[in-house]
Amino acid sequence: HPDVGAIVHVHAWMDGIQSTHINFPCGTRELAMAVAELVRAEPDPSRAVVGLKNHGLTITGHSLQEIFTRIAGKILPQVPMS
Repeated sequence: HPDVGAIVHVHAWMDGIQSTHINFPCGTRELAMAVAELVRAEPDPSRAVVGLKNHGLTITGHSLQEIFTRIAGKILPQVPMS
């Protein structure tokens, strides 16, 4: 996605986001493919917020500042576990 200028990963959560259905091990190809599919499915992949089940969020944006502005006040410190 050429418009992505920054990516943030946090161990936190946001309400109302799509997430992977499986808790893939970190660093695996399966996790990368699942996250890439969720980002691609977003209306604007360059401004996506997707969840990693039982882990946290991956957020794309045009810049770090743009990401931090977009998520300000929306981050929940507790990742829902299932």
